[in-house]
Amino acid sequence: MSDQIARPFATAARWMLSGVLCAGVSAVGAVPAAGQGRAPVSGARLPAIEEVGPGRLERLEQWLKAAARHSPGEDDEALTEAASWTNADLKKLWLDVNALVQIIRLPPDRRPSRFTVRSADQKRVTQVSYKPAQFRRLTILACSAGGNLNDPPGERTTHGVDCIGAADELDADLRRLSTLVRAAKVNGDDNYIIRRGALLHGDVAMLAPYSMEAPGDVRPTGGLERFRMEISDGQEVDLRQSAVHWEVARMLLDFVRPRGSDHADPGHDDMVRQWYRATASWMQLREDHDKVHLDRARTIFPNDPDILFLSASQHETYGGVPIQAAVRSAVLPTGVTMDVGVERVELREAEGLYRRVLELRPGHAEARLRYGRVLGGLAKHAEAAPELRRAVAELTDPEQLYYAQLFLGVEEMALGNREAARAAYDRAAQLFPQAQSPLLALSEIARRSGDRNGALRAIDRLFTLSGADRDEHDDPWWWYYTEQARDAEDLLEAMWLPYRTDRLP
Repeated sequence: MSDQIARPFATAARWMLSGVLCAGVSAVGAVPAAGQGRAPVSGARLPAIEEVGPGRLERLEQWLKAAARHSPGEDDEALTEAASWTNADLKKLWLDVNALVQIIRLPPDRRPSRFTVRSADQKRVTQVSYKPAQFRRLTILACSAGGNLNDPPGERTTHGVDCIGAADELDADLRRLSTLVRAAKVNGDDNYIIRRGALLHGDVAMLAPYSMEAPGDVRPTGGLERFRMEISDGQEVDLRQSAVHWEVARMLLDFVRPRGSDHADPGHDDMVRQWYRATASWMQLREDHDKVHLDRARTIFPNDPDILFLSASQHETYGGVPIQAAVRSAVLPTGVTMDVGVERVELREAEGLYRRVLELRPGHAEARLRYGRVLGGLAKHAEAAPELRRAVAELTDPEQLYYAQLFLGVEEMALGNREAARAAYDRAAQLFPQAQSPLLALSEIARRSGDRNGALRAIDRLFTLSGADRDEHDDPWWWYYTEQARDAEDLLEAMWLPYRTDRLP
């Protein structure tokens, strides 16, 4: 049965998805990072060596102040400053911040001569080499970021550096930062600069979207890099490198220590979970798709039903017409590929994830209706129909109930239950009288039944809908692929709120 016949209401919408497919575009092939070679005998890839140039740690100082000064959710001066940094600056900052946190977290007797940093995909290793003066400055900054300037005498050491004298080498802002970090530690949170740094970079990505554009060669060059494909109506519009703000944020949150823990364990931290859920919802609401983001969230929170639900919704979206059309028509440079499977592969991923959500939270009616739709998309109509009938019985939200009735109509038709399908489409039309989708479906049912007059009546109802007063919101099918993220703004506000105090002035 063709998709047009099985889903006659689909043509009511323009299948429009104007957004960005990022992180679904990834570099492949043997493209080493700068300075990275292979062992002569084994052929194993050797770590890249990053030499730190003069003046580079000034950016790290600016970052510390911006992270401590930024008010989450606001487009303030600190955010504007971070948004102005080039992608090259961000890639270096990613390494230096990683080294800084290692210094803060490592005990004083573990002083490496070089800091090892893994790329966001954990496949490439970079060794960052600091000259002695740079290393000392890095550890002095760690005294501030670690909150050690105000420790009792005898405890003011960070990585073997005496933090008593460190205050003399820091300006007033960095001394105040140490006080804020110390106060947070006293209150049981040893993650002050880590959390605020992640909030800063996530906010840049969300509140200053033009800063995510990183002009330059779209060919992969190795090292930390991201690509973004802009699509509209299922067609590629642009492909470019993307600024790595999300990567910096995710790296920082990997270092989070929950209250009472002496080691990094982000999977047991409520703020990290809030951040991933809120930011992933924002991405889906804005159709700014990032598979790596939710893959990482699911690695940290493998049994969280909200994370799993968003992951399933993303795979369902990837299996939809707009993304599939963009993938098929994309013209990509050598060495770049899109991490999007064919329709059936994506729907199978969605099926498994929705099923897992329902195992963890059987009363998740929205997941059940989407699960039923995905089963139908995989031609498992006998399994889809009971799930959708149950969803109809459990749902109370008009828009969700509208979807359930539409999808149930599709499955009843596929099972040969023409009258049941007509009844489902009628109920959908009653919920949203200005919607085109159920009227098209009813007309198709009548036509296939040989009822020409009935088909014309349904079409006449569609054409008599007032064009002047109608907009896309008359038919919820228009925003099905973003409806699962409708609470994104509320989630963000709840996540931001606790961090709008205790900041640098």
